Amino acid sequence: MAPFGKLFTVLATLAVTASLLSVPAFAATGSSSPQRASLHIRTAGQVKKAARTDGRAVNVIIFGSSVADGWVDPTGGGYIRRAFVNYQNASAIPYNVISDAVPGAPITQEEGMYQQWIDTQHPQVLVISWGTLDDAHAKTPFSVFDSQVRQQIAMGLAAHAVVLVVTPPVTKASYTTYQVQEPEYLAHELAVAESFHSPNVYVFNVFDQMKQYLDAHNQTYLPYMANSWHPNRQGHKLAGELLFQDMMVQFGLSGIPFVTPAATASNSSHGQ
Repeated sequence: MAPFGKLFTVLATLAVTASLLSVPAFAATGSSSPQRASLHIRTAGQVKKAARTDGRAVNVIIFGSSVADGWVDPTGGGYIRRAFVNYQNASAIPYNVISDAVPGAPITQEEGMYQQWIDTQHPQVLVISWGTLDDAHAKTPFSVFDSQVRQQIAMGLAAHAVVLVVTPPVTKASYTTYQVQEPEYLAHELAVAESFHSPNVYVFNVFDQMKQYLDAHNQTYLPYMANSWHPNRQGHKLAGELLFQDMMVQFGLSGIPFVTPAATASNSSHGQ
């Protein structure tokens, strides 16, 4: 954990400052990403479905491709699993993380399976983390990509799952072959998530944060890469720490609850 001491200190300071100022941590770090959908004021007119504290694991499923599946991180299981292991250890809430990520797949490849996976695995949390390199390579039209992301988020919400849209770690291709295309696809992914304006849709921009971390520490991507398209163990570890820190800032130790709007507004409208 020593290499991440300064990282945690910096991010924790930014997070506290951001919360006091009611601004997202990304604004404090100068990110050009869309404002995080994770910042929602939960009023008394909303009811939290409490996170499980009875010892049963909270089901988490992952949609994405090889990086989300944890390739080249055989012991840690990838950045998403690492983040949830850390969050489980911190919160004492057990999480059962199931990867439905399909290595090598653009977003359309398993279109017919997403609803089936949700129906059979009953997630309380759905993590959507498309690396977008497969889509950039396949030249998936943005309109198709946007539609797929929108459908997946809607499926999760319909199943009363909290949806985390997580951008991937950087790779060599992020700085070379797809340095233009990958950020474009990720911007579309974030914009679709933001468009829901839902208290149950959260955006965690690991991609930009990892770039900022490398810049701040005068590092290149090389120590964190296994090959052009995949981070190595250290890359997954860093991305996992960034995601975990975001989860701690957003959720604290209380878990990841689904928020159900109270029916008071509709009830008060009767007879008017």
